[in-house]
Amino acid sequence: MPHSRKKTITSRSIFSANVVFSNEGLLTEILLRLPVKSLVQCKCISKKWRSLISSPHFTRLRIPYFSPARGIFLYHSSFFTNPFHKFVSFNLENPIPTPFLKFPFAQHDSPKIFIMQSCNGLLLCCTKHNPFTFNEDYYIFNPTTRQFITLPRPGGDVIGMSLAFDPWKSPHYKVICLRISELEPENDQIEIYSSESKKWRVSGPSFPKRYDISFRHGLVYWNGAIYVSYIKRFNLEQEKFEIFPMPNCFDGQEWDKEDHRIIYFGESYGYLHLIQVNRQKLTLYNIYEKKNDGTEWFLKYEVNVEDVVSGYPRMIRRYLEPTDFHYYAMAVVNVVRGEKEEDTFLVLHIPELAILRYNLADKSFHMLCDFDRGQDKGILEEFDEELAVCLHFHSSSTYQYIESTYYW
Repeated sequence: MPHSRKKTITSRSIFSANVVFSNEGLLTEILLRLPVKSLVQCKCISKKWRSLISSPHFTRLRIPYFSPARGIFLYHSSFFTNPFHKFVSFNLENPIPTPFLKFPFAQHDSPKIFIMQSCNGLLLCCTKHNPFTFNEDYYIFNPTTRQFITLPRPGGDVIGMSLAFDPWKSPHYKVICLRISELEPENDQIEIYSSESKKWRVSGPSFPKRYDISFRHGLVYWNGAIYVSYIKRFNLEQEKFEIFPMPNCFDGQEWDKEDHRIIYFGESYGYLHLIQVNRQKLTLYNIYEKKNDGTEWFLKYEVNVEDVVSGYPRMIRRYLEPTDFHYYAMAVVNVVRGEKEEDTFLVLHIPELAILRYNLADKSFHMLCDFDRGQDKGILEEFDEELAVCLHFHSSSTYQYIESTYYW
């Protein structure tokens, strides 16, 4: 009798599993509730599960369950030192561990490894063999799964690359390469790699070299375009560069570089932001957001960070005039949007002191990383005293960590 009961239970379990496996709607509802790392493991069960989890439809359904950026990778490099990376978690109560300790493509004799860009969970990285040549290898790396691919080399010497990945629209990514034209070395050329075809193709004719287009650092992907600055972008659909109007950040006043400055430009959770300050009130941050249709900017937040200055008076450079844009040694590293409006916060870096989280809803701020007297002081000890003083992270040297189910 017990043996018969055991067979009955086993058969029921098999029947239940078959019901779930064959019912795509039920399977989808179950998978939507799993954390990212479990979803990655589920992709290995069958081709059907992998196809379902990788589909744009599943990604769109999972948006309410998506977590925004969970941390950032701090990056520092100079001509005298090897690139340095450190992970900082955004979670105050339960900080998440470092996603990886070293790059899986790093060898014991590897040249310098650089993070070039973070885009919706994937990192574009490169290894530089010689600082005076174009001999570089490029990689697409998923820090959640720790998988990577080595990109094939495009034609010609590479000036820079940028990554475009939008899992809400497609399970495939593209890499846009700016290189020297082989036929006309005095010109540059765009070449595009697709993860779907796994091939490079030339895009459009070559064009004269431009000092304001480098594709090296500080690039932002948003809404189908690579933004090389807040007034210039590469349209991926039309495959051409576009110039759009200067943000109307100054209440109708003409652009005045002497009195105004844009100190941050970046994307978070599908939103594009920039921050503008006026030299007459350097602690007042005007945070603008781009409309989804890309037509114009509007003032989203107005934040006064005087409390942060009061809490860290060492940031004040008293040898400068109070109207000097460098009077406060503080940089906006990230504007981080959350699932809810009240979850939005700034990430601020005070050189040699701390990385802070400044919550926009209640104007409170908390330390994420203590360089001065806490557990993170070892960061500065990796450099000699002179270089440590120069260690300054900003928006183009920090990269968001977003959990991703992307699986090769």
